[in-house]
Amino acid sequence: MKKLIAVLIFSLLGPALFAHTDLTGTWDTGMENTLVKIFEKEGVYFGEIVSSDNSKAEIGKQIIKDLKNEDDEWKGKLYVIKKKKWVNAVMELEDGHMKITIKAGFKKKTIEWKKVEPNME
Repeated sequence: MKKLIAVLIFSLLGPALFAHTDLTGTWDTGMENTLVKIFEKEGVYFGEIVSSDNSKAEIGKQIIKDLKNEDDEWKGKLYVIKKKKWVNAVMELEDGHMKITIKAGFKKKTIEWKKVEPNME
């Protein structure tokens, strides 16, 4: 009986415990062949540009910072290159895609990034 309860608990909590593994890796922003690599350091996630066809994009530039799981949501900061500023962002992971929602005043915008297959990194 104890084993059955342990299996049930793990099956319910397992995905939540290992959800962060889907976040790390390389993501295609869908804009000008820009790829961003997300990595974890001491429980906080960061992302930097690893390649892009955009002449304004700086390779190695950090564009995600302070990304943490708070209240079952990924919250952090995203650097908007066109506006040259950091904005608050909420990120949701779903089937190899990341939806990033940015709110500024009354405006709200959602963009979607796609995870790059491991053999393409």
